[in-house]
Amino acid sequence: MQPTPMHRINPHARIVAIALAGVVAACLPVRALGADALGGDFITAWTAVDNYTATITAHETNGKDTQDRVYHYAYKKPHFAKIDIISGPGRGSGAAWTGGDHVKGHQGGLLSGVKMSIPITDGRATSLRGDTIDRASFQGVADDLKSGKVEPVTTIATIDGVPSDLVTIDLVPAVPGGVTREVIAFARTTHLPVRRTSFAGDAQVKQEDFSEVKVNPGLTEADFS
Repeated sequence: MQPTPMHRINPHARIVAIALAGVVAACLPVRALGADALGGDFITAWTAVDNYTATITAHETNGKDTQDRVYHYAYKKPHFAKIDIISGPGRGSGAAWTGGDHVKGHQGGLLSGVKMSIPITDGRATSLRGDTIDRASFQGVADDLKSGKVEPVTTIATIDGVPSDLVTIDLVPAVPGGVTREVIAFARTTHLPVRRTSFAGDAQVKQEDFSEVKVNPGLTEADFS
């Protein structure tokens, strides 16, 4: 991907980039490319994805409570999602969503064979802070990029060995769980998310790491029944 010419970067972004240049030795390196453009790279990459699977490793807090889980996640456009808890509280539970305001799911253990339909916002179908199955998808990231305010300058970081661009999104109004800001790490090779860090005000409340991402493995609607 070719860097964006400087004349296409808005004046505010240029001023911020110049100001940051003086302290770059003490900070993460600043890439001479606006976050809007980087978000656009993700949207372009996401357009080519019809379905995918991923492992999501999540750490979440809500007051004094914490939740650490590992999920297997599958998604197919436009509105099919399936999630299984493979580690942490609720291990063995899973749910499938085919659009609308309900999910079909099951609990783990002895109740794994009992299927039920419950509201998508039911506590049995959400994370500790109330995140729903659809928000765990890359489409959820795309929705936040489109609706939030994207910071004009991004930085480069290495996330689990993957060179990534960090894009900050201010969310007003807050999304479920009271999240007002997200920092998304996009892999510089695929432009897909490798980490999403969520904040409620100044407090970090959630981190999701996306690994083992398989793009277009051939999922069909039948995989979400």
